[in-house]
Amino acid sequence: MEKIEWLVFTCRACRRVIKLPPAMAGGSVVCPFCRTKVTVPKDAVIIEEAPSQNSIPVARSSDEILPGVRGKGREEWEIGNKPIGGDLSFREKLHSTSLPELKPGAEGTELHRANFRRRKLEEIHGDFDDPEAPVRKRRRRGRNQNQGEGAAFAKTFVRGLVIAVILMAGVAGWMGWKLYLQMNGERKPVKPAMVQESPPAPETGADGARKLETRTMAEFGPALKNAVLGFTSAKTVDDILPLVRDRARLEPKIRAYYGPDNPWHPIEIRNTLAADEESVVDGDFIVLTLVLANYDEKPVSLERQGDSFLVDWESFTGYGDLSWEELKKSQPRQPVTMRVVIEKSPSTEYFNEAFPDPGTHHCYQLRDLKSEHLLSGYARKDSAVDASIRRNLKPAPSPAQGALRAIAVVKLRYPENSTGPQQVEITEFLENGWVFRPDN
Repeated sequence: MEKIEWLVFTCRACRRVIKLPPAMAGGSVVCPFCRTKVTVPKDAVIIEEAPSQNSIPVARSSDEILPGVRGKGREEWEIGNKPIGGDLSFREKLHSTSLPELKPGAEGTELHRANFRRRKLEEIHGDFDDPEAPVRKRRRRGRNQNQGEGAAFAKTFVRGLVIAVILMAGVAGWMGWKLYLQMNGERKPVKPAMVQESPPAPETGADGARKLETRTMAEFGPALKNAVLGFTSAKTVDDILPLVRDRARLEPKIRAYYGPDNPWHPIEIRNTLAADEESVVDGDFIVLTLVLANYDEKPVSLERQGDSFLVDWESFTGYGDLSWEELKKSQPRQPVTMRVVIEKSPSTEYFNEAFPDPGTHHCYQLRDLKSEHLLSGYARKDSAVDASIRRNLKPAPSPAQGALRAIAVVKLRYPENSTGPQQVEITEFLENGWVFRPDN
């Protein structure tokens, strides 16, 4: 038997299933159930049915015939087979014009506003509008009015009580603080006016001069400025030698450092070296941050020598027994002295090749001041060098999660089973910071 094709879709208002001839796809029809004008989707589902006597499209159960039209389940507002538009009888009333309330009057259509409170009271009290029962209505209205006034009074009283408690607590705290200050003031011993304490003796350095902590910038500022400007503006190596500390030990290293491949050049700085210049004073040492011409920053340490200052050249250049390039290229098996920045964080953990066991060593990241060279440094657990490193690690200025940092002078060597230039062993912790102090 030949079958007939039908185009099926759901009404957007009542969510009932409608079937139409496929030729009506993309057009508009009126739902036979809720009388809502809907647009027939072009991609609606097409089914085949045997011909029946009734040729007019009728609604079909989506659960029995078309389980896939609405999706896998019903929407929340369809629970209980209730359409989105509400009960159909209500929708018929809504679209009907035969109700008495909607008949046109002398002045046009009259619309009546529903008083739902009145309807509710009429259902509860049949004599709501009975003139013989005015007492009940007045009593009911009076009770509701009294309840509203009582609730407003209760809210106002509670607010006032809370404000009063807060004010009393503030007054009590202020009086307690004043009493505390009075008691502490009475406990201080009163010294006789005739007795005068002698000022404490100033702390002095090894040469008998006062230390920098006990002096003002006005006292040592000019000498500090002369030392920095003399060092940065020097034109030759011979000019900087009188301005560096420990000259006898460092002169051969300085002359070898500034060779034809790495000549000395004056350093242009933007510092004014005024009295308010930021600095860090520690004993007879002072650290300044030089702002270079390209706005890079470079720290410089100076030591007080009498009434003048000398630059610590090793810390200024980050000097080591080898340059970082020479260290990676030669991979020495004997320890060499290097100035490094030590960092410890979860991201620096690396155990492989020459140091595969995290149970025997701690792993640290070693780098230069500009982070141009990076190494993985290993210190054996429970060793003196590892204890010194962990004791001097401090939170980094801009730390990542759990990042610690230390600036130190250490000795490094490559292990005998080294397989690359990135893993070194830390054999000795020489100095916290890059300055060798006289008392070390």
